[in-house]
Amino acid sequence: MEVICFGAMREYLPPAADGNSVDIEASEGATVGDIADALGAPRHLVHAALVNEDPADLSTSLADGDRLTLMPHYSGGGTRRAHG
Repeated sequence: MEVICFGAMREYLPPAADGNSVDIEASEGATVGDIADALGAPRHLVHAALVNEDPADLSTSLADGDRLTLMPHYSGGGTRRAHG
């Protein structure tokens, strides 16, 4: 299964990762939460997940060949000042 991580989730990818993704073996019946655990990522950091580009949650079951995307909460941006 391919796991793709964005933002702070990238720090939990193993050294063998290629950029922001890695192929991993998952046991039958594994869930999104199980994969986060296997990566060593705290579950509370998973703000959003996609399985094959469909929204998922930590309890979503995965199948061989799935593509899992894990995303943390994003914050940032600048403040905008009005001129005039």
